[in-house]
Amino acid sequence: RNHEYYFGAFEGGSTPLTASGSLAKAIEQEWGLFDSFLHRFKVIALTRGIGWAFLYYDRQTKRLLNQWVDEQHLGHLATCQIVLALDMWEHAFVTDYQPSGKQNYIEDFFANLNWEVVERNFSKAKTA
Repeated sequence: RNHEYYFGAFEGGSTPLTASGSLAKAIEQEWGLFDSFLHRFKVIALTRGIGWAFLYYDRQTKRLLNQWVDEQHLGHLATCQIVLALDMWEHAFVTDYQPSGKQNYIEDFFANLNWEVVERNFSKAKTA
């Protein structure tokens, strides 16, 4: 399902995160500023190796969490719901960005997200 979250976040084209939405408020509650969340997520995405960077929602603690997952499965937070997924396997970026272009790939990922889709993922995660 990782790829469903990854590709789904681009459907409908790029849209900004709504500042008054529940996801933006939860991000601000967890990290203070949206830019702080972005910085921390991007640092996780630059983890050496192949895998995924995820934004999860933990229904038990009602908190958002960033997490690196090795390969497809090692490190998934078992009781948490996926809100956002960033594929960091080479096949996702090497053709367009070269091996040294991870940072540019990550920047373009965020520039092209449909945050309305990510907001819906968050809403579903809270009720799943």
